[in-house]
Amino acid sequence: MYNNIEDPNPDYENMLNKLSNQINDLFSRLHYYQALVAEKENQITRLTNEISQLKALIQEISPQPHPPAPSYSSQQSYTPPAPKQQTAPPSYPSPQSSAPPVIKQELTSTFISEEETRINKRKCPNCGAMGFAIKEVDDKNRIISYTPRRIYAKKRVCTKCRFEF
Repeated sequence: MYNNIEDPNPDYENMLNKLSNQINDLFSRLHYYQALVAEKENQITRLTNEISQLKALIQEISPQPHPPAPSYSSQQSYTPPAPKQQTAPPSYPSPQSSAPPVIKQELTSTFISEEETRINKRKCPNCGAMGFAIKEVDDKNRIISYTPRRIYAKKRVCTKCRFEF
């Protein structure tokens, strides 16, 4: 390259040195990234081997599938189920009995009373205001129906802290 030029310009030499430094830097980065890729490939193969081992372990631990249900062929004869025997109608407790039925006790214990739901229905989660401090307003961003007229979803607004929920 310098054979034809007797005295190269110092600017060209500086530029040539910078470019050769950049090339060396890029080669070092390339080797670094190649090492990272090789490390990631090793990690991927290790994890795939671990996954296959875990799948094999799961198959060993899990219960064996049930045998197939017997299929009925034309050779087997069909036997109809035995007719149901008539039983006496169930006896209900008389209204004069002092013990309430067990069903009513279970139902009342699992449900929340109406008073509790009314109290919890109108309460501001931000400031804790209750009752008439909470008002319901149409939420114009959520349209429920367009026909026969627009029906909007409702949102609640606390009149004390202006919190919308």
